[in-house]
Amino acid sequence: MGARCLLLSLAGTPKILSDFVPDNGLASLAACLLKAGHEVIIRDYNNPDLFDRIYPAACKRFLNSFAEKVFLYQRRPAFNDLVLLRAVEQVLALRKRMFLQEVKEELLQQVETAGINLVGIKLWAGEGFHWSVEIAGFLKKKVPGLWVFGGGPQVDIFGHHLFSVCPFFDGLCYGEGEETIVQLANVALGRTNLSEVFNIYYRKDGQVVKNPAREIQDLNQLPIPVYEEAVYQEIHKKIKMLVIDESRGCPNRCFFCIHPVKSGRRREKSPDRVLKEMEQARQAYGVSLFRFAGSSTPPVLMTEVARRLVERGLRVRYSSFGSLREFQGQEDFSLWKDSGCQSIFFGVESASETILRLAMNRRIKKETMAHILKKCQSAGIFTVVSIIHPAPMETRESRRETMEFLKDVRPDSVLVQFPGIYPGTPWFEQAERFGFSLDREKYPRQVMGYQIKSLFPPRYWRPLPYLINGMPFRVFARETELFQEELNRSGILTGVSDEAYLLFQAASPGSLEAFIRNNRCWFYAGDARRLTEEIDTINRGSG
Repeated sequence: MGARCLLLSLAGTPKILSDFVPDNGLASLAACLLKAGHEVIIRDYNNPDLFDRIYPAACKRFLNSFAEKVFLYQRRPAFNDLVLLRAVEQVLALRKRMFLQEVKEELLQQVETAGINLVGIKLWAGEGFHWSVEIAGFLKKKVPGLWVFGGGPQVDIFGHHLFSVCPFFDGLCYGEGEETIVQLANVALGRTNLSEVFNIYYRKDGQVVKNPAREIQDLNQLPIPVYEEAVYQEIHKKIKMLVIDESRGCPNRCFFCIHPVKSGRRREKSPDRVLKEMEQARQAYGVSLFRFAGSSTPPVLMTEVARRLVERGLRVRYSSFGSLREFQGQEDFSLWKDSGCQSIFFGVESASETILRLAMNRRIKKETMAHILKKCQSAGIFTVVSIIHPAPMETRESRRETMEFLKDVRPDSVLVQFPGIYPGTPWFEQAERFGFSLDREKYPRQVMGYQIKSLFPPRYWRPLPYLINGMPFRVFARETELFQEELNRSGILTGVSDEAYLLFQAASPGSLEAFIRNNRCWFYAGDARRLTEEIDTINRGSG
């Protein structure tokens, strides 16, 4: 008899439509557990129902009016609006506590009724992190014999530091989890012990132990992720868009990026395996929207997948990440467009070759970047680029150079962000070299629960505990905003990701700007009805 497992995702209050996309990571873990003879249930609370459970009707009405005034009509809120907003925020804080208690009791009942042996919790950032940690402690206290493990992005970033706020976890899983979760199910059954499990941190005799890492050598041997409702209980509330894990690892070693730390060397699925996953999703779940998950989808793999899609006449739409360095001479944008590729996200970060080389470990000419981006746009593919501003070593001249580059290329969307610093990356380990100032000992604890207020400009966020080029948070965050505002004045769209564009295509014949503005209002107001209608529209349009 196998273990009975429950996998949980609770990322906090949803902020963008892609929060409603099924979790491919949990679906992949579930497939591995089932293949090994274990039982598994996925609970994914990231759906519009969460708003109805937290936001009272009166709060929704006020927030909708406030959002329309601020986001749609761009008016400054009146003093009375701000007073009422503060009162609403206090009500929502109380309601969130009530909601969290309800979720705890629901999960406890499910654990006890189903005889669950193991709970695996995906640890997100911010609000979702705090909620998940509290749930883990509650379940461990109520069911002492239950094995509770944490995994996901926060473990990859903060590692053993998480035990300082999560002492009740039996283990924390880093890196790739498909083989690890099966080993942990065997631990829950008493067939093995934690010392034999790859890719985990655990505590022994008061000390944190880090077991060796192991990468999955052949991604083609992984079972196809499972999205059946019998396993993935909230799947009927999710958007019909699936994330395809077409490759893992990254060869680029950018100084700021966590991917080389967490996912190691580049490995790829075969084109036939990628196509098989897409075909099965189309046939079994009626899904035709996909996003490739790799940190940089290899262009040769993308081309081979595209050829097969065209040859078989499989009607899909998809988006992808792309490395400008790897795309040199390898791109086949017309074929990709014909196969259904709608958008590609490129990490540009800066147009200053000095900053790219010294601060980011990027060796590419500005002219090469411009050439690739313009070819992508010419093929009719929505071209998204990211910019880090102010970058380490940023000057007035480098800012001007990057701005002129963007005004010349005119990407379809630019995502502007200030530098984020992750433990394990060169930006963290050698902070002074790049002009950062931070306390390495205190930093992980200071930021592991940090909440990004993505619906608002960074000036409204809680200050982060580091300096960039001598600038404190309020100063460098304002520089980020000013850069974005200048792009907007130049008629360049900002803030639209590749997956947002993909969802827009399936959602509405209206303008992209209206789609983004409306969704921003609905999320801010907690309008579950309109968001559910949006999901239904996307799901009909994706068929």
